[in-house]
Amino acid sequence: MNNEAKKMFEAIRLNEQEEAFVHFEESLKQSKEEQDVNGLAEFGQALHLAGFLDQAKDVYDLLKEIAPGLTEWDLFLAEIAIDQNRIEDGLDILLQIDQTSDLYPNALLMMADAYQTMGLYEVSEYKIKEAMKILPDEVVLTYALAQLYHSNGKYKEAISLYEDLVEKDTVDMWQENLFILLADCHNVIGNFEEGIEYLEQLYDDQHTSDSLFQLGFAYLQVKQYNRSIKILEQLLEKDPDYNTAYYYLAVSLEEDHQHQEALEMIKRAIAVNAFQADYYLLEAKLNLKLDNKVEAEAALDRALGLEPDLMEAQLLKLDLLIGQDAFEEVVNVIEAEDDANKQNQQFQWRLAKAYNELEDYDKAGLAFEQAYLTLADNLSFLEDYSDFLREEGNQEKLAELVAKALMLDANHPYFNELRDHLLAGE
Repeated sequence: MNNEAKKMFEAIRLNEQEEAFVHFEESLKQSKEEQDVNGLAEFGQALHLAGFLDQAKDVYDLLKEIAPGLTEWDLFLAEIAIDQNRIEDGLDILLQIDQTSDLYPNALLMMADAYQTMGLYEVSEYKIKEAMKILPDEVVLTYALAQLYHSNGKYKEAISLYEDLVEKDTVDMWQENLFILLADCHNVIGNFEEGIEYLEQLYDDQHTSDSLFQLGFAYLQVKQYNRSIKILEQLLEKDPDYNTAYYYLAVSLEEDHQHQEALEMIKRAIAVNAFQADYYLLEAKLNLKLDNKVEAEAALDRALGLEPDLMEAQLLKLDLLIGQDAFEEVVNVIEAEDDANKQNQQFQWRLAKAYNELEDYDKAGLAFEQAYLTLADNLSFLEDYSDFLREEGNQEKLAELVAKALMLDANHPYFNELRDHLLAGE
């Protein structure tokens, strides 16, 4: 770069914009007079990297004028057009590059990126594969195709290509990143053990916050709760602003039966992000396990305030009302739901219990029948329904339920006792 170019960047550093562009124009003028191709190329790349795309374009246009035989200027101009969201302009430039040019594979790769940006994944894949025919051993192209598959949800295809790259000695510099990408693909399709295997090969200083989260989450999924807790605590020590980790650390602590510690952690998660209904739902569930019913109800109200249709919170709230003998309120809440929710079998189960306690047995029976359509394999529901049928004296239906329950759990004490009573004619 000439002195005028250097003065421009110094003016930019000092936030002297007008002065900077005066130096820019002088630099172009001087370079044109001197036919300084190398200096201009360096200047254009510096402008491009700094984000001054319009000015970089002016430099590359001048380079095309001074040195018209070099294809690389077209590549840079196409890249700028794509960066400025003038994708069709960028593609027009790339399509003019001769297929015999050494830079044609680069052009194909840039086309692939552009088509991917437009959502034309099949065209993008075609362009990468066309480049791979020209340069079959180029690992950058293999990586680009793997990334395309990864971003497009073709995780098994991405895994195959990433594994090929891991096996190549030429990509040792990528290995750390490849392990993280492989783990992500495996985790997304539920292969958590494989994901863990890749992430555990990283040294501590190679882990990013995201890779630590992936590892902690994967250990949670395979029920290695102590390991999940340790990894997520390590993540939060390294990056206290990684908000999602607080929630999953609370979940891991809950699964490890550390309910008080889990409650404290979910409160920290809420302090960081007070607008996640799931956070309040977990707070409510933990308070219930600790017999803090007032706090649980308050947390459920906050969850439903944020997400009124959050089913699990709705059901827990109804269960709390049933526990408070507020049966009429349960009926009113469910009857106020729209038809789709009202007919939900979980709602019908609770409606049946409420009507039964209100001694409206006909409505209770209808609600139990409705719930039975999809809850026939739920032993807790079958217990409630069996109690109702026994009180109603409906021996035939009761025998059906007992048989169904014992098929699910032959050693269930309640249903074995009930079967004995039925056999004895009681």
